Amino acid sequence: MTAMPASGLSQLAETDGVNAFATELADLARRLAPPGAPGKAVMMLGITAKAGTSSVAAGLARAAAVETGGPVWLVDLDFANNPQASRARLNGSAYSTEIGAEPFWSAEPAGTGRLVLRKLEAAYVLVTRFQHKAGEMERLVYKRAPDYWRQLRAMAPLSVVDVPHGSPAIAAVAPDLDGVILVANARRDKRADAERLAAHVEKLGAKVLGVVVNRAQDWQGEARRAAQ
Repeated sequence: MTAMPASGLSQLAETDGVNAFATELADLARRLAPPGAPGKAVMMLGITAKAGTSSVAAGLARAAAVETGGPVWLVDLDFANNPQASRARLNGSAYSTEIGAEPFWSAEPAGTGRLVLRKLEAAYVLVTRFQHKAGEMERLVYKRAPDYWRQLRAMAPLSVVDVPHGSPAIAAVAPDLDGVILVANARRDKRADAERLAAHVEKLGAKVLGVVVNRAQDWQGEARRAAQ
């Protein structure tokens, strides 16, 4: 790994255009999920809201599916907007994310929400979508669920968790995962921003694995291409 432009952090990948985007993330996928290794679950967290985190998360999930044969889970914690499922080309039936362990979220009243999976059309990536009926759910809570993630590691070589910047899900979910990968917008994000966020994540009890430097200009376009 080369030196990251933020002291104490390692640069895991640098994306700049479609070809480099795919190549760099394929290399990162191989390092995160080498053949025969136990499954891992990692969080992708933008240093700011404009880092292009969802595009990087989608690209990493797809690359990992190619490298490992899948299934790779792409867990979208933006339950309000479901950007990963909304942008991707999905096919087949929806499946439950109930895997025999207490989930990392709860809806109140009970039974007013559910998290489902559908397969990406072009790769063995299972993308989550949160479903609920308008007006029924009063409250959504994210919570610690180490057994859930332990069970998921046994099922998938890699699970990529895409979380919105500033989400309350970060504090609840990150400590139960194998690590957090920060995503930096090369044109906007500063070294000090990366260092502050890394320190905050570590105070939560999570491990920061490094930074992906995103130089792509078209965040939405990259997200669509990565998800197709």
